[in-house]
Amino acid sequence: MSKVAIIGYGNVGYHLAKRISSKRHEVTIFSRSTPEDYILSMDQLIPDSFDFIILTVPDDKIKEVSDSLETSEAVILHTSGANRVSDLEKHVKHGVMYPLQTFSRTKEIDFTSFPIFLEGSDEAEKDIFTFVRTFSNDVRLLTSSNRSKLHLAAVFACNFSNHMFHMSEKLLGDLDMKFQDIIPLVEETFKKAVELNPSKSQTGPAAREDEATINTHLEMLKDEKMKHMYRIITESIQENQ
Repeated sequence: MSKVAIIGYGNVGYHLAKRISSKRHEVTIFSRSTPEDYILSMDQLIPDSFDFIILTVPDDKIKEVSDSLETSEAVILHTSGANRVSDLEKHVKHGVMYPLQTFSRTKEIDFTSFPIFLEGSDEAEKDIFTFVRTFSNDVRLLTSSNRSKLHLAAVFACNFSNHMFHMSEKLLGDLDMKFQDIIPLVEETFKKAVELNPSKSQTGPAAREDEATINTHLEMLKDEKMKHMYRIITESIQENQ
C-alpha cells in the first residue's frame, strides 16, 4: 500500500482518487480551494509524508504547483497529455501518468478499458510503473514528444468529434428534435470507423463530391462560423480521400 496525495479535485482527480483508494492505497486530497470537509488545503501538505504526489491541476498550473512543493523522497507526477515531464524537474523523482480517456464526474469510468502512458526520471520510472500497475491493466511507456502527438490525435478524435455532436444538436433543436434522435446514425458511424478504419469509412456529400448538396447546406447555414466550419471540413475530407 502506498500513501498518495492528489492535488486538485476536478474530473481527473475525482476518478483517480476513487480508483486508487479502491486498490487499498491511502489517498489524501489537497486543493488550493477546499469546498469539501475531506479536502485539505495546500499548506497542510507535507511531501515527505507521501510516496506519490499526483498533480491533477490545469496544464498551465502544473509547473507552478510543482515548483511550490518542497523537495522530498516522494515521486511527483502529473497527468497531462500535453505537458512535458520536465515541468517537474525540480524534483529528483518525477514522472507522468497520462490516462488516455475522457473524464466526467457524473460518468463512471472503467479503468480496465484504456491504457495509461508513463514516463519518468531514471530514479522514479520503475516505481511509477509498479504503482500504476496496481490500478491499471494496460500500462505503457511513452516519451513526452510522442505523448504530445498522441494527445493531439486524441483531441481530434474525442474533443472535436464531441463538438460536432454539439453543432448537430443545435441544428436538430431547430426541428424540435433531440440528439438522441440520431444516435443510431452516430453509433453506426463509430462502429464502421472501428471495424473498417476511418480512412475507409467516410461517406456523405463531401466524399461523393456532391456539390449541389454541399451548396444547399451552405445556403441553409445562417451562422457564418458554422458555414466556415462546414467548408473547411468538406475541403479536408475531399483532400484526404
